[in-house]
Amino acid sequence: MGEVVVQPWLLRLSLWIMLATFVALAATIALARVTRRRRERAVARRVGPLRADVLALVSGEDDGDSGTRLGALKGASVDLVAPVLIGYLSKIRGAPAERIVDVLVAHGLVRRARAGVTSWSGTRRARSVWTLGVMHVEEAVADVVPRLQDRDRAVAVTTARSLGMLGDAAAAEALLAAVAPGRRGRGELPVWVVVEALVGLGSPAADTIGRALVDDDASTRAVAAMSIGRAQHLSQRSRLRDLVTHEEDPTVLAALAEALGGLGDPADTVTLTELTAHAHPRSVRLAAVRALGDLADSRAITALGVLLADTDPRVGELSADVLVGLGPAGLSEVQSHVAGDGDAAAAADYGLAMHSLRQSAGRTG
Repeated sequence: MGEVVVQPWLLRLSLWIMLATFVALAATIALARVTRRRRERAVARRVGPLRADVLALVSGEDDGDSGTRLGALKGASVDLVAPVLIGYLSKIRGAPAERIVDVLVAHGLVRRARAGVTSWSGTRRARSVWTLGVMHVEEAVADVVPRLQDRDRAVAVTTARSLGMLGDAAAAEALLAAVAPGRRGRGELPVWVVVEALVGLGSPAADTIGRALVDDDASTRAVAAMSIGRAQHLSQRSRLRDLVTHEEDPTVLAALAEALGGLGDPADTVTLTELTAHAHPRSVRLAAVRALGDLADSRAITALGVLLADTDPRVGELSADVLVGLGPAGLSEVQSHVAGDGDAAAAADYGLAMHSLRQSAGRTG
């Protein structure tokens, strides 16, 4: 096979093309930065005079004049101020939030947001569902729910968070359905997003969430269990107990342990102790240890004391760490194992060291 000969002119042409591409790219970046800075300065000039009114409104110090002036804005000024006010809505509550909503309603933001929910632009759809959520436009729930199955994942996630803010229990079933994989890449929303949203729906959603504990999809069962624990749906405790007796999925079992601990009934000590057995994966055992710490009754402390001698160092150390956080009774249980040998003594030393570090940090703070 003969050698490949590259003509010098071809090399020069390639270098010139590369140089021209580099120059064009650098110029584009520079132009974009200049344009952005000019736009930021223009926005600052136009919003600057309104800054005092915005701050007065969000701080609750408005005597009525600031809200009136902001509500009377026209044209491009509205487009500049509205995003600022919407940004504050997710951070404040009470009367200041109500006044901001009044200003936004006066400028037609609700109407525009409801229309934008079906926009061709994913960015506008996400912005619209978020606006409806932070403004607590409860009558828009039916407009927002379908976006849980949006082709744009960012829109679907934003929709879940928006529904949590809207707080309508009717959205619970759709939120739970968005956990499992759907068609064309839809569904499979992050667990923490859906749990946060379901908790925001309050007690009216408890029964719907409880029924999801028998769903065929393991992720959905786990989401339901975590939501019940974090939202303190005491009415669903019996469903958790029923499921834990035959559930096999480790993720769901860990979620069930967390939920039972969160509901705080000492009667679940035996069940949680059984979940710390070696037959279960480490993730389940650790979740059960933390749940026993949540119960914090005398039987839970005794069970955690036994686990100090566990052959899995992580289980023993976590048990010790949990115990020292349970006050004098837990601390005494750990101290009773210091003088011994083996795994229990090592775990007890670890727990006491962590306790000492926290106390030192507290005194320093």
